[in-house]
Amino acid sequence: MRTTNELIIRGERANLERLFARVESRLHDGWKRDREAEERLGRSGVRRPSDYCFSCTAQADRRAAAFWVHARTPDEWYVSNVVPLDTERLNEEESHRLLAEFQREFLAPAATEVGVETELIQHRQTLEDDLLPEAARLLRAFLESANRTCLTPNDRRRWNAFLVRVHRDEEFFDAALLDKWLALEGWPEAMRCQLLGEYEAARSLLLSYDEEAERP
Repeated sequence: MRTTNELIIRGERANLERLFARVESRLHDGWKRDREAEERLGRSGVRRPSDYCFSCTAQADRRAAAFWVHARTPDEWYVSNVVPLDTERLNEEESHRLLAEFQREFLAPAATEVGVETELIQHRQTLEDDLLPEAARLLRAFLESANRTCLTPNDRRRWNAFLVRVHRDEEFFDAALLDKWLALEGWPEAMRCQLLGEYEAARSLLLSYDEEAERP
């Protein structure tokens, strides 16, 4: 079980869409909106218009890191994954401190201007909170054993077993949630983008197969 940090942003959709232009205009001290990361995710075919990436350089009291903002619903957006830009995984305290700095220095002042609310919370979460037991077991087996730079044939079999199980359970979920799990386990961005693309492709293929199988 892990402690995760989640930064939640709530408000009317129109105000949320205005928010991040205000945030971007305030960024300084090594913080930036990472448009290159957004473009890479866009080329993989899974980025939505409401997905934003922000990053910061290393300072004396913080690590270089990045995170994504995603829409959970039209009126609630969130950040939960803070990914290090060096090789060592961030601990929960470092993640919380980075999100707190972003909220305090940039997000909260911009949120006040456009009329939305922000909240930084900590909660404990596992894969089992989001998946049925067998799907969670298969994904955990893959995450804990796979080569994180180039999948082996055994890795591929475990990954495909998870995709099929999720389809059978009718538990397909937003790709942002899969990205969160992979990031929490320390998977590099390039491999996360590859797996997200494969997840979306498998979802489309399996749903199309079911539709064809149901035709008279």
